[in-house]
Amino acid sequence: MDKLQEIKARISKLKGYENAKPEDQYWMAKEHIDFLIDRTELSVKQQEIIEENKRQQDVTVHQFRQAQEELQRLNKENDRFRKALHQFANMKTVRTAPELVIQMYSRYAQELLEGRGTEGDAK
Repeated sequence: MDKLQEIKARISKLKGYENAKPEDQYWMAKEHIDFLIDRTELSVKQQEIIEENKRQQDVTVHQFRQAQEELQRLNKENDRFRKALHQFANMKTVRTAPELVIQMYSRYAQELLEGRGTEGDAK
């Protein structure tokens, strides 16, 4: 930054600089020109890095949201499995033909797994 301050100090001392037109020309030492070019190139590179980091951040945020949605879906599916398992674990003895009982509870389990039934719905 010392070099930049030196350049600014030199320019501020030039007569008429404050009122100069954009096309007016002034002399500057080569080392100052090189310094300004280097700083400009560095600034461009830094801006490219910032833009790439923003793109990566957007991708990461998108992936995080997708992972959250997948976790929610898996939790709902897990709840349906848990309900179906509890239903079979808590089965009461029904005085009906065994094949009919199996068919009825199989249908109910399928509904639970698909998210259509609730725990107290079994007949």
